[in-house]
Amino acid sequence: MAKLRLLVVDDAKFIRDLVQKTLRTEYPEIELMEASDGRKAQAILQRNSFDMILCDWEMPEMSGIELLEWVRAQENMQEQPFILVTSLDQKEHVVEALKAGVSDYVTKPFSAEQLISKVMKQLIKSGRITREEAMNMGRKERISSAGGAELLAGGNVLTTQAKKPATARKGPKGKALLLVGEQRMTVIIRDINKLEAQLLGKLSEGKPALAEEVTLGLVFGSEDKAIKVTVKAYVSSLQLAERSQHTDKFNLRVQFLPQDAETAARFTKILSLMG
Repeated sequence: MAKLRLLVVDDAKFIRDLVQKTLRTEYPEIELMEASDGRKAQAILQRNSFDMILCDWEMPEMSGIELLEWVRAQENMQEQPFILVTSLDQKEHVVEALKAGVSDYVTKPFSAEQLISKVMKQLIKSGRITREEAMNMGRKERISSAGGAELLAGGNVLTTQAKKPATARKGPKGKALLLVGEQRMTVIIRDINKLEAQLLGKLSEGKPALAEEVTLGLVFGSEDKAIKVTVKAYVSSLQLAERSQHTDKFNLRVQFLPQDAETAARFTKILSLMG
């Protein structure tokens, strides 16, 4: 396997350092370069080739979206994996980035697991590395904790992966109601925090579109003392849960939109009770 090279672009040095430290901790074999704005990144890209670009949106001289548009206009970089790492998480920003040809989107603040999972997913999807090579890279035990085993197998854990004790596995956090236009879908909550939720749904009940605005309804507790909340969100990721076109299950990730104070308080309370 050839050495992987990634370019990290952000005008904030602490963010560049955080991204690089996260990746180096997990995958010391990856070579990293950095640029403090889009214009400097453009100059580096004209002299060097990379397997991926991780870029902020808001920067002086040349923004991340402008750099993305320039990259996509270059004949040799039209398929270049390009991930935006940004605090601009409104629906209109996601739609703009998708139209410009972004490969994926990581919202600040992000966890190490979120960043690593997105990076590995795009490296595999673009053919920079194979699933087998990814499983042999870095610290294998952390790949699975970042969702890597699932994304490498397209939803099915590879048979070569060592089985973990049942006590080490994280189960679903419950069910929720997903409102998509006039559709009402029951989904399983695989993971949830203040910024986003990872859900499992059934195609037979309906399917939202990428970047579509949805509402997630949550209830916690017994009927007489239940805490209820509905939270606005948009769909940021969507894929089949199994490696078969005949599966009825799909994974989706939703990013939560800004909430009023009352909704935010109830939402925070439910998250704390769900653990």
